[in-house]
Amino acid sequence: MVRLKTKYFISLIIILFIACKHKPADITINSGYPKEVGSIILGKCAVAGCHNNTSYKGAGSLNLTTWNKMFEGGSIGACVIPFRSDFSTLCYYTNIDTNLGVTLLPTMPVNATPLNTQEYLTLKDWIEKGAPNNKGIVKFAGNPKRKKIYITNQLCDVVTVFDANSLLQMRYIDVGHLPTEEFPYGINVSPDKQNWYVSFFTPKQVVQKYSAEDDQFLNDIYIGSGNWLNFTITQDSRYGFFADHNKNGKIAYVDLQNSKLLATYKGINYPTNIALNEAFNKMYVGCLQGNYVYDIDITEPLKPEIKELPIDGTNNIIKGNSLNPVDLKVINEKCYIACSQSKDIRVVDMLTGKLETIIPIKTNPSRISISKKRKLLFVSCPDDTKTFPGNRGSIIVIDTKTNTEIKRIDSGYQPFGIAVDDEQDIVTVVNANISPEGDEPHHSSDCEGRNGNVTFIDMSTLELVYKSGSEVAVYPFGVATR
Repeated sequence: MVRLKTKYFISLIIILFIACKHKPADITINSGYPKEVGSIILGKCAVAGCHNNTSYKGAGSLNLTTWNKMFEGGSIGACVIPFRSDFSTLCYYTNIDTNLGVTLLPTMPVNATPLNTQEYLTLKDWIEKGAPNNKGIVKFAGNPKRKKIYITNQLCDVVTVFDANSLLQMRYIDVGHLPTEEFPYGINVSPDKQNWYVSFFTPKQVVQKYSAEDDQFLNDIYIGSGNWLNFTITQDSRYGFFADHNKNGKIAYVDLQNSKLLATYKGINYPTNIALNEAFNKMYVGCLQGNYVYDIDITEPLKPEIKELPIDGTNNIIKGNSLNPVDLKVINEKCYIACSQSKDIRVVDMLTGKLETIIPIKTNPSRISISKKRKLLFVSCPDDTKTFPGNRGSIIVIDTKTNTEIKRIDSGYQPFGIAVDDEQDIVTVVNANISPEGDEPHHSSDCEGRNGNVTFIDMSTLELVYKSGSEVAVYPFGVATR
């Protein structure tokens, strides 16, 4: 009997010993991460006190416990940009070798041994391949009709692409061709949502065309030498009008479908921005200095009739520093004109050419955008230092039914580009943040200079949307929505 008990006990010990020799459970199974990547992130990042379910709110609100949670981003937006390790902050904080890319403090994991070179390169290579999950799915891929927001970054020669539903950065697209900086400036999405176009601050002979479905470069459009800064696209998406911002400037009339220059309207000094009426038979063009806009009859676009239209209620043309109309938008044949020198918004009836009203804002405006659904005009004012002490800039909201100011919003430091999206009921605001006195960004990149950020206004409440303040590359400026 003793021998049987002894034999049984020894057998049990052997079984337990063998059981303890099996491999530890794979912690990545339910995370969505590829196994090798998940072992690093879950073993060293999504741990107690850092980016796990319990602690993430105190760690920049970034939860790394699963692949899906990672792509919800943190308090300043996305930490991983598929295919772009050079703009992914997950790489910045885990890298300790400046020869391998950007390094930022504090090194992650905090108060622990940093990732070794091979671990860092595993993460970097994974992101360069799109940061797919364990089933090979790349985030934000496979939906050609996805709603997006596009931001030009002048000092990085890239366009930041946001997913309009999550309001997170989803891609960075290189634009331009030269090895030197070309400073992407203006950007517009065609009304049919099939393409987007970008212009450059440096003198060029081209603007560029991209597919809005997959953001791939399509072709250059040659429109002649010029500083082609601002432009607009007709409602049928077929034609574009591009302004050459020079003393002896011009407007290029372009067939966008065939990428062909059709005509050049000359004799326009320092044109700023362009507004088309809804009947597509008249165009207003602002000027850098003056009390007038160019009133161009385009009933026959190949034979335009150009005249100068005073917008100060007089019949006199002033060529020097005066009202200085910098941006223009049209709703119901009423043209809203932002005047930087007179610090107001002027409303002109495009049917009669008569000045209807002046809306004083007491600060110089930069860009405007109109919500046709809510009948609101949003004005970015990058130099407003009085409305919000300690900040530089404000967004002014004007009710177009009464043409009165109803609110000012603190969107961030030095707001420039602004774009209404009536479908999403939001306004995107690009805060350049280029002054040394501006907001100290959390991140930096390979681009020289200070990161800007993007904020979003909920038009139903006229308040900033939660998660506003997503950082983007240096000197963001133009914005367009798809």
